[in-house]
Amino acid sequence: MYHGKATAGLDQGRTRSTSRPARRFHAAALSALAALAALAVAACGGGSGGTSTGAADITQAVKPLADACAGYKSATLPHGAKIDKTEMRKGKGMPDVCIVRGQIVSSPESTIHWAVELPDRALWNGKTLTIGGGGFDGFIPTDDPWYQKLVGATADPYVKISSDSGHQAPGFSWGRSDAALRNHAFDANHFALEVGTAIATEFYGKRPARRYHVGHSNGGRSALASTQRYPQDYDGVVAMEPAIAQQAHQVNLGPTVLKHIFSKLENWLSPEKIALYARAETAACDALDGLEDGIIGNVEACNYVPTDLLCTGADNAACLTAGQIESIRLIYTSHDIPVTLSRGARGYPRYGRAGAATSDWQVYMFGSSFEARDSFNFMAAQEAARVVENNQNASLLEHDPTLFQAEYLRLAQMIDTTDPDISAFADKGGKLLIWYGMADACVSVYRTAQYFETVKQSLGESKVRGFARMLTSPSVGHELDGPGTGPLSIDLLAALDAWVEKEAAPDQLVASRFEGESTTASLQRPVCEYPKFPRYNGTGNPNKAESFTCSAS
Repeated sequence: MYHGKATAGLDQGRTRSTSRPARRFHAAALSALAALAALAVAACGGGSGGTSTGAADITQAVKPLADACAGYKSATLPHGAKIDKTEMRKGKGMPDVCIVRGQIVSSPESTIHWAVELPDRALWNGKTLTIGGGGFDGFIPTDDPWYQKLVGATADPYVKISSDSGHQAPGFSWGRSDAALRNHAFDANHFALEVGTAIATEFYGKRPARRYHVGHSNGGRSALASTQRYPQDYDGVVAMEPAIAQQAHQVNLGPTVLKHIFSKLENWLSPEKIALYARAETAACDALDGLEDGIIGNVEACNYVPTDLLCTGADNAACLTAGQIESIRLIYTSHDIPVTLSRGARGYPRYGRAGAATSDWQVYMFGSSFEARDSFNFMAAQEAARVVENNQNASLLEHDPTLFQAEYLRLAQMIDTTDPDISAFADKGGKLLIWYGMADACVSVYRTAQYFETVKQSLGESKVRGFARMLTSPSVGHELDGPGTGPLSIDLLAALDAWVEKEAAPDQLVASRFEGESTTASLQRPVCEYPKFPRYNGTGNPNKAESFTCSAS
C-alpha cells in the first residue's frame, strides 16, 4: 500500500517497471556572468522569488556543479540534521545532480536518512519536489528508478527531496515505536522538506519559490498527510492512489478475502486462472462504455459473476472452482469487521473492476504461489497482525483483529489521513490532485472517494472545486499497468504546477498509451473526475480523446 522496497512482493512489481522512457537531457553551460546576474536580480527581490543569502553564496553559485557539490558545507540545518556526504550522480539519461545525504536522529528508536538532489543552477526552476516513498518505506525514493520514472523528466529542474521515513528495517516491526510511527506517518517528510529548503537556499543563494509533493500509494498518503498536519509546507500535492486507511485495509481484508484465498489451494488463482477470468470479465463489461476496446470504462455498471466458468468436472485451466469464484466475489465485496478505527471509521470497501487484467491480482491478491503466501496484501496484513500481537511469529490465518482493537486504533490514529478539514491548506492557496486507477487491487478507490466526499461536506463543494480534484483512469491498476491509459503520460506534476502558477485547473487532461519506443500515442482517453468515466460518443476515431465524453452513466 503502499509501494516500496520493504517487501519481496513489492519488488516483483517493481522489477517489471524500471525501464525509463527517453528523457530530455538539459545541457546548459553555466557562465559566471549569468549566475552573478541571476543572483543580483534575486538580491533585489526579483527572479523566481526568495531572498539572497549573501556574497559567500555567489562564490558558491558560480562554480561548476561538481566543484560546488564537493565544496558544499552547512554549519546549521533544521532539526539537528547532519550531512553525511555529498556526491555527484552522473548522466544515465538524466541531468547530473549533486546529492547531499544526511540524517536526523529524532530518537534512539528512529533515525531519518534523507537525500537532497540539486541540479545545475542553470537548470534549477526555483522549486522543490518532495517524493514520497511506498510500502513500509525504509528506502530513499529519489534513488529508486521506479520513482524516478514516476515523476518523469518534468521533475528534472526541481530540487528533489526524499527520506526513508525514519527506519531502515524491512517490514513493520518498527511500528511498535511511537517515534518511528510518527516519523513514518508525517514528520519525516516535513523535517526533510525543511532541511532541503535550507540546503537549496544556501546552495543557490535564494529560497525556493514553490514547494510540491508527489507520492504514490503510501507516498500518496503522506502527501495527504501534509495537507492535514502541515498545511503550510506545500503549494501543491499530487496524491496517486493514496493508502489513506491502512489499518482498515488490514483489519477487514485479513479475515475475509485473504484468509479465504490462502486457506485452501482450490481458492487460490494461478496466473492462468487470473487471465481466464480477466478475459471473461472484459467480454462481459467492455461495451458498457459504448466501445469494445479492451477497457472496462463503466466500472459501476459491471456486475459480472463468473458462474459460467464453474468447473463441471475436474479442475482444469479452462474453468474456475467454486472456491475461486468465491475469492473473486470477496474481492468485489465491501467488508465490515467490527473494529473501530480513527475518526470512528469501520469497514473497508470493495475493489474496482478490471484488476485481473493488470498485474495487480497476482502482486497484491494471490502472489507467486499458494504455498508462498507472498501477495503484498497478505504480507501487509500479517505484518500488522504481528505488531498488534507483539509476536513476530503470528499467522494471519489465525489472527482475530477484534481482539486487538486498541492496538489497531493506536496505529490508525497515527497513520490514517482521513481528516476532512484541510481548510488551512486551501486558504493558503494550496492545490490538491488525487489520481486513481479504477482497477487498483491494493488500495480501494472507493475508500478515497468516501474521504473526498467528506472533504466536500466539511468545506463545501464550491470551495473544494477551487483547489482540489479527484481524477481516475479505468483499467489501470496499482502497479500503473493494464489495458487502460496510465498516469505516466498525463504529467500530473506539470498539471499541478500550471494550476498553482497560472490558475489553470486540470480539467482537460488526456492520458495516452505508447507502443514500444514510439513517441506517437496509439491510444488516448480523457482523464475524468470521479465518478465520471470516458464514454465513447458513438462516432469519431476511437483512439482519440476527443471521441469520448466524461460521463457518470
